[in-house]
Amino acid sequence: MLDMVRSGSVDEYLEVLRNSISKRELIIIIGECTVDYSGRSESKLTSGERIVVIKQDGALLIHRPFGYSPVNWQPSTVVIEVRKIDDDRIVVTAIRSKPREILNINFSRIDLIIHGKLVDHGEFIMYMDELDMRDILFEHPEMIEKGLKIVEKEKPVNGGYIDLFGYDVNGKPVIIELKRVTAGRDAVLQLYSYVKKYEEKLGVKPRGILVAPAISSSAIEALNKLRLEWREIDLKKLWSFKKQKEVHHESLLKYLGKRGER
Repeated sequence: MLDMVRSGSVDEYLEVLRNSISKRELIIIIGECTVDYSGRSESKLTSGERIVVIKQDGALLIHRPFGYSPVNWQPSTVVIEVRKIDDDRIVVTAIRSKPREILNINFSRIDLIIHGKLVDHGEFIMYMDELDMRDILFEHPEMIEKGLKIVEKEKPVNGGYIDLFGYDVNGKPVIIELKRVTAGRDAVLQLYSYVKKYEEKLGVKPRGILVAPAISSSAIEALNKLRLEWREIDLKKLWSFKKQKEVHHESLLKYLGKRGER
């Protein structure tokens, strides 16, 4: 069940947000705000009308009224605070400890709040496996990084196989680990083991990049600690490449079949 609050006073909105956050509800806020972030970097977003989503696990996303990606976001966050300033403003603050990140959303106006609990036990199934991902990214390494050249897939290394191996624009070796689902800490440790084994064997430290559609907060922490990298990959875009390739292959077979009939 979801409830909606609109045309409320600052104090009414404040009470709704505090109660909903304490209950770990889904919260959608539409209003005018500025955004300040500090942590691994720093950023400021000046005033504009936006959609702020706080999910039941504490994940927080800020969307502008265009584009599909959030302009700023925090993964599952334990500390989310709401306070009133200057009698007419509400500030939502999301704080992470590891790594230390602070996101402040300063609302000069709130138009609508939707809150409540949703239930979702469905299984997400994407009709593409990691081999498909590997083959597409082998042909289109620019989807990972501009100037990247992939020279080998399933490169053997002591104890396993590197999904993709190549060189960046500066000629530095790059080891790439692929995950079709949300990458966890185990994926980071697997990538790190390949990086260390390569360095021990050849005496050159490669870059390590984890490629996945999403990543857990524990994985981000491990990446920062081990000095590895992450690239978000759009599975829908990969799927479109796969379908285009299949259509082209089918068309070529039809063409060759027609020539064989002559």
